[in-house]
Amino acid sequence: MREDSLPSEPRNRTPPLSLGRLHYAWVVAVTGSIAMFCGLGLGRFAFGMLLPSMSASLALSYTQSGILGFANLIGYLVAVLLSPLILPRFGTRLTGTASLVVIAASMLGMAFTTSFPMLCAFYVLTGIGSGGVVLPMMSVMSHWFFPSHRGLALGLVMAGPGFGIILSGFVVPKLLPFFSLLSWQTGWLIFALINIVVACLTFALIRNHPDDVTRSPFGRVPTSPVKNKKNLERSNLKLLVHLGVIFAIYGATYMVYVTFIVTSMVGSYQLSEAAAGSIWAWIGLLSVFSGMLFGWISDHIGRRLGLALAFFFLAIAYLLIGLTDWHLGLYLSIILFGFVVWSVPVIMAACAGDYFGAAAAASALAALTFAFSGGQALGPVAAGYLAELTGDFRISYMVSGLAAFVAIGLALLLQPQKPL
Repeated sequence: MREDSLPSEPRNRTPPLSLGRLHYAWVVAVTGSIAMFCGLGLGRFAFGMLLPSMSASLALSYTQSGILGFANLIGYLVAVLLSPLILPRFGTRLTGTASLVVIAASMLGMAFTTSFPMLCAFYVLTGIGSGGVVLPMMSVMSHWFFPSHRGLALGLVMAGPGFGIILSGFVVPKLLPFFSLLSWQTGWLIFALINIVVACLTFALIRNHPDDVTRSPFGRVPTSPVKNKKNLERSNLKLLVHLGVIFAIYGATYMVYVTFIVTSMVGSYQLSEAAAGSIWAWIGLLSVFSGMLFGWISDHIGRRLGLALAFFFLAIAYLLIGLTDWHLGLYLSIILFGFVVWSVPVIMAACAGDYFGAAAAASALAALTFAFSGGQALGPVAAGYLAELTGDFRISYMVSGLAAFVAIGLALLLQPQKPL
């Protein structure tokens, strides 16, 4: 039985562009990557670059900075909760396009306000839009790709946010006031316009299912039976919770890093904002390849060992800046973090399709992302509070490193997958 025989998204029969021998699955993956460039790269990770100038002009404390990040994640959680209801009705194409429009509207709002409560409200909307991009673009790959190439395809999708980090790293330090707008407000305005363009591209190219273009999923047809049930089974609840705890640890630790690493570079390491931006751009450059690399690795050695390997590199990256104050440690940490940053989301999205089936992948990924988002929400707030007490984020990075080692143990406790 074909893995895509039980659809969970509405069909759209609008013919795509003629692409010769190129399988349309790769067009969907590349378009998903561009959407993720906006949804995560600009919608979330550009915030870390804009935060120092926002904090300076608005006199924000560490706690308020953490609250802004928390506001974004509240919106993300709302999108996660709504996705299992919205996706089956509207599909990836319409959901992703509408979410990009929401992000653009919220960024326009942030570009024209200096009120902290209003910034929080608009950043909640940005979080809703981000979640409305990420879940559809990741889960639809389970329809378009068989497990043999699913990890690689998801890695390609997760390359998008890396380009967002690169763009923000080079552009944000060069921003200037524009008429009555402050430099960081100019940044949000530029990012809003980019989102509008990408929303149009997403609507033009994304298709919900291979049947929409009379194709089969790309990759090797599995030799073992595949799951086709649309709903999650009770017997899978324990596995879902196990994966959710691992994903929550990743969410909490990586979000501390991406939210405050630029602040740490400027404050603790005494780097200029331009130098910090260049280093931040290096994270983006390395991250472009991290998802594809670890997606490919997990396709070959299994999701379980792939997760353990990813968390090992993350643990070292966190501890290098938590236990040392030398610049070489910072640079090594940046390299390791960029090398592995998108590995865990890619492998988790692949797990959703592999363990629970293509039809239930969106529901499984929504549940996993809810746990992930909970970790993301708690991480920056806790780190901001600890920084208020200690004066920097060193303890938060050390705790993140220890938590990553716990995640390694949890990953190794997963049952090995059967050959596909």
